[in-house]
Amino acid sequence: MVLHDGSTVYADTAAEVVEEMMPGYESLDSAARRDARYRHAAVTASAVQQILMNRAKSEGTFDPDDVRYSQTVQILRTDKSLCLELELPERPGEAADWLPQVPLVLLTTSYAPFTRHPRIGGNVIWIDPASEESYLASLNATGIVSYWTADSKSAAPDS
Repeated sequence: MVLHDGSTVYADTAAEVVEEMMPGYESLDSAARRDARYRHAAVTASAVQQILMNRAKSEGTFDPDDVRYSQTVQILRTDKSLCLELELPERPGEAADWLPQVPLVLLTTSYAPFTRHPRIGGNVIWIDPASEESYLASLNATGIVSYWTADSKSAAPDS
């Protein structure tokens, strides 16, 4: 995995790669590892969300300081460990997709099949901390790290 600072992590297992992001991870039992991934994913999702907002602002496509976008910004900045349910005012109770240009970053573990809440459709980037392998693959999909593996089941598409 190539980290945001340009350093490269070589490892024999996904757990060893995660250990580089969360020192002490490998000394935890499986339940504590899961909880550590969930906490780390929530913080990481918030950071990715801010990067996407900053990018859109620098491109001139979104201004988080513009009062017209205040509700959108509020949703984008919502705690990523929480579950969101979106609906249109004219159709209460009916799930709505996320349509704004800035993608919404969410955790898979806050939605079905992990909870009773259906996933939000539309312009959503999903971070999946359910397993070490899915977490690393989803971080790769965000573009904040480059992760690849010799294991063909979890290799990045361009590998």
